[in-house]
Amino acid sequence: MGGFLGADTDQLIGAGETMEQRGVRLEEIGEALSAAIARASWTGPDRDRFCESFEASVLPLIREASVRLGTGARALYRHAAQQDLASSADGSIDSARYAELLEGESWSDIINWAQDAWEKTPFDDPMTIDDLGGRYVDSPEGAGFDPADVDLSAEAIGSQVMRQGTLGDCWFLAGLMAAAQSDPEFLARNITLREDGTWDVTLYEDGEPVTVTVSPDELVRDGARVDNDGSGNFWDDDEIGYMSIYEQAAINHLGPDYESVIADTPQAGLELITGAGANGSDILGGQPSAEDLHRALETGAPITVMTDPIMPFRGDLASAHVYQVQSVDPETEEVVLVNPWGDGAGKPHLVTVPMDFFYGNNIVMTGVGAPPEDWG
Repeated sequence: MGGFLGADTDQLIGAGETMEQRGVRLEEIGEALSAAIARASWTGPDRDRFCESFEASVLPLIREASVRLGTGARALYRHAAQQDLASSADGSIDSARYAELLEGESWSDIINWAQDAWEKTPFDDPMTIDDLGGRYVDSPEGAGFDPADVDLSAEAIGSQVMRQGTLGDCWFLAGLMAAAQSDPEFLARNITLREDGTWDVTLYEDGEPVTVTVSPDELVRDGARVDNDGSGNFWDDDEIGYMSIYEQAAINHLGPDYESVIADTPQAGLELITGAGANGSDILGGQPSAEDLHRALETGAPITVMTDPIMPFRGDLASAHVYQVQSVDPETEEVVLVNPWGDGAGKPHLVTVPMDFFYGNNIVMTGVGAPPEDWG
């Protein structure tokens, strides 16, 4: 079939640019017509009726058509960005290209748009618990599971290594890791084991606490777990931990669909967990310096970052993935990132990135949370 645009992102972008230009031109024509009518020397009630009719009926249609062309253009740009994200293997696509095309949008807008588009596709059924390995309690490693055996002490929360599961909720899990480094006691207080064997978890919506109940029967086998095997990558001995319960609480609160926790911004995860506002920044609006990050960490603020959705320049960073910022050395200007995939995964658990390589084609979004005294 000739002219299939989806196979060539350059053609998609070219079509989008043409639509955008036509939209701008149509808006200019509408404004020119409006100005010409206003300047006409014609007077009387017929003129008044004509002007009113034009302003009330014709001009809005012109403007609407112009907006539709612009919206269509931006949709094509987004589709091109998402296609490059999924298929680019040589790293030749530059994030700055899409930043210019999508001027006025942050990468968070693009990420959220992609999530919404994925959820609304008519070709996929909603994800079920069977897609995530079934119930944990029905698995061999979950046989005889007792909720009371889950160590929810601040000491455990502060020391456990996380292993992300199948869900693409790194934005949330990295926020949990960052909060656990800053104030594990806060997370411990926000999970309560009830007498019936369920847990109450406190999350936050617009800064207000929300209590979410989680049942052991809801925990999925391929969900977040405690990474117990170091550089090994085996699930059968990875225990249920605070991250498993928090993850299901986020699904219950944002869902009920599992897709509700797939993809969001670093800032969103920190705010959902801590209840305090977080500062979000991206490549379109400027990013914090090494000194800024270091000062924030010294106050106990949790920090997470998102890598380039197209393809990070560094091969040891996963694309479109949110990491915890563990530390920053202001003298060497090196940043240590922690991967929620855990140890033994396809990308390193700890990555040290020099600041002069940190942004650009590596880190495109940053979330800096509030210090612990402002949480809750």
